[in-house]
Amino acid sequence: MASLIEDLVYILKEETGCYNLLLEMADNKKEVIIKGDLPGLQGITKKEQELAGLLLRLERERVATIKDICLVTNKASENITVSELITLLEGQEKVKDRLSVLVDKLSETVQKLQMANEQNKQLLNQSLEFIEFTMNAIQTGKEPVSTNHYKSRGQSYNSSSSNNFFDARQ
Repeated sequence: MASLIEDLVYILKEETGCYNLLLEMADNKKEVIIKGDLPGLQGITKKEQELAGLLLRLERERVATIKDICLVTNKASENITVSELITLLEGQEKVKDRLSVLVDKLSETVQKLQMANEQNKQLLNQSLEFIEFTMNAIQTGKEPVSTNHYKSRGQSYNSSSSNNFFDARQ
């Protein structure tokens, strides 16, 4: 069982490292969003996707390792967490403390990442709103002002030679 616990410790360290890298990328992404650097944003997103794939693999390994530990300890593996597993390790205070510290670090890092991602989401939404506002303003400015003028016999013709928004003749 000791080797399974060591495997779990290794996996948790790796997950924490990946989440720390994602947190750094989220901070970099904030700067890129503020600058409006689309290629930079695409590069960060690609790296994030690679890390997400690695985290998915690590998560599968963690679940499998916990199932193996539950098999050895004759406990039900359905919905057991690392925190619950720590409580099962009575008499092994050194291992319990080590796992507790890792779980706390991982949890703290994930919370920081969630806050950074929420902030980046708000920045992106603001950028999109600004872009939409700008596009609407540009489209409004480019739409021809249609002022109908009438010929002597009641036929109308469209005069779009003026780019003024207001008709001073009214």
